[in-house]
Amino acid sequence: MPCPYLTRLRAAIRLPCLSFLLWLCCNAAVHAQDLAEISAPRFAPRQVLVLYSLGSDASSQWQTLIHKGMSAELANENWRLAPGIYEERLDSVRVGEQPAIAGLETYLQTKYRMVRFDAIITENYLAAQFLSQHPALFPGVPRYYVNQGRQDWVPADGINLDVRHDFGKAIAVMLQVTPRLRHIAVVGDGSARGQAWIAAIRAAITPYQDRLKVEFWDHLSQEELWRRTGTLGEGSAIYLLPVYRDELGQRTTPPVMARDLAARSAVPIFTSVESLILPGVVGGYVISGEKVGRTIARILLGRTPDPDGMQAYIFDDAAVQRFGLRNLPGEARILNRPQGVWAQYHWQIIAGLSLIALQAALITALLLAQRSRRASVAALHAERDMLEERVLQRTLELLVANSRLEQQATTDPLTGLGNRRMMTLRLTEELERAQRFGHTLSLLMIDIDHFKRINDGHGHDAGDRAIAAVAQVLRSVTRGMDTAARFGGEEFVLLMPETPLPVALEAAERLRLAAASLRVECDDGQLVSLTISIGVTSNTPQPTAPARREADHLTDLLIRADQALYRAKHGGRDRVEWS
Repeated sequence: MPCPYLTRLRAAIRLPCLSFLLWLCCNAAVHAQDLAEISAPRFAPRQVLVLYSLGSDASSQWQTLIHKGMSAELANENWRLAPGIYEERLDSVRVGEQPAIAGLETYLQTKYRMVRFDAIITENYLAAQFLSQHPALFPGVPRYYVNQGRQDWVPADGINLDVRHDFGKAIAVMLQVTPRLRHIAVVGDGSARGQAWIAAIRAAITPYQDRLKVEFWDHLSQEELWRRTGTLGEGSAIYLLPVYRDELGQRTTPPVMARDLAARSAVPIFTSVESLILPGVVGGYVISGEKVGRTIARILLGRTPDPDGMQAYIFDDAAVQRFGLRNLPGEARILNRPQGVWAQYHWQIIAGLSLIALQAALITALLLAQRSRRASVAALHAERDMLEERVLQRTLELLVANSRLEQQATTDPLTGLGNRRMMTLRLTEELERAQRFGHTLSLLMIDIDHFKRINDGHGHDAGDRAIAAVAQVLRSVTRGMDTAARFGGEEFVLLMPETPLPVALEAAERLRLAAASLRVECDDGQLVSLTISIGVTSNTPQPTAPARREADHLTDLLIRADQALYRAKHGGRDRVEWS
């Protein structure tokens, strides 16, 4: 028979032992969990490369809209670890398509050799074309081709997220807002993308053939396009696609084409892209740059994008009012609509009124508690307000004065062109850039023939008109990257960056012919014809030599252009010579 004392002793020992073993097990589990958390890899943020086709945002309204949409979509996220976003821009607007992609593969491989990307996104056709032609670049990384202009294309190495133009909706909304519409002129170009869009439009107009006449202006020179635009009248409209060059191969950009067309058109201009809704362009059912940006942002976040959600009804308020359009879709977004003070600043007004009410309550409390200090507090507030107003007024006056001085220092008052100082600065900058990158630039020196005869025979007013007329011709033939300036008297200088001598000679000949067609009206009613002589020269880029100064480059270029102008003058005038 067991001893009761031993039984009680075993029970007393068993309980502490069981408690100790339970404590050991719990601590072991906790330590194992801590070790697992320490040894487990941390969550790495997504690394994404985005390739743009058009260059910097400053040179492309489209890319400005893209970034606006991306920022809006990404701002909605409550970030724990933000994605690593790398952006590269192909500057096709400024340098052209082929130079923009030359050497890009080596550059990207070198720059990002230590980065492991989770996705590569291309925006617009040139970046997509480059990436699809280089399958060995960043192998194994998912590729997303956004807005690249080939709807039926199935890339072997990625996902096609091209915008599917709904031209049926575009034409339907044109007829909805302009009930009297009977004629549409579709403006496009001969590129592959432009012809694909035109083919889609032809299919979309089939239901409207009985009530609508549609013309396709896709193989016209700019002069013929302007002429036909001027013949359009009531019941007509223009549908503008992105146009990059005319039938003669003259290169332009879609925004420049939209502005020039709007300046000449007396009928509504509808378009297919949000970035072309400029002053004078109505809009319509367009590809929204902001929605494309939101699509790119969703890819950045690792979400499934919606390729069908990148179009919207967008209209310009001023153009809608000008052409009396009505029946706009209820979901349409109206740009540049004038807003009342309350609609535009209601939150600021509410905040201001709340602040005023709070200040009134505080002032009342202070007046009740410290009546003796009322006068001093009011005087102090008045003095502070007066000082702030004076500082603001002086600051604004200084800004206006500086702006006027800068403009006067670099602008010729008669022609509105740059002056000698501005041209010297631009020429120095472009020579340095040409030397660095191995580019060729050309310089044209232009002089009005027999200018003294015009001044002496018809008066200085006629001479001023002749100078202004030649300046206007210079504006009309120069490209966006060129710089024209009045160098002194009747002499002008035209700087053409990244332009070889044969191209500059062709431009000089066009300029000479354009000037020869000018007629200047004198005070006595006579019409005086003008001719100009042009001297052309160009630099020969060489590796940078420390012993050769930039000032010598500038002087040599001007001297050679002046010598060529001298030969043109003494060779009979109204001619082009080069040196």
